[in-house]
Amino acid sequence: MGRVADDYACLLDSVGLIDARLARDLLAEAGIPSLLHGPDFNFAELGPASHAAVRGVSVYVPHRALSEARAVLRAAWGEDAALAPPADA
Repeated sequence: MGRVADDYACLLDSVGLIDARLARDLLAEAGIPSLLHGPDFNFAELGPASHAAVRGVSVYVPHRALSEARAVLRAAWGEDAALAPPADA
């Protein structure tokens, strides 16, 4: 496996931990693998939950599944779902 940026595309950028986990569960039900990742910085004093609340979490999916993942979240959350803009936008 290469770098995350090479293999995965950002689907949701800097969302709350609850939204990120809901998205991950919806994607898993659709058979789409995903990764949750927050910004890198020292959060030892805060703990992971506080870190995610303060800084947000991004949800990544394989490039090949990006269109399907967008459709899954839009079907669940509506057309106004706060999805990350496409990389070519």
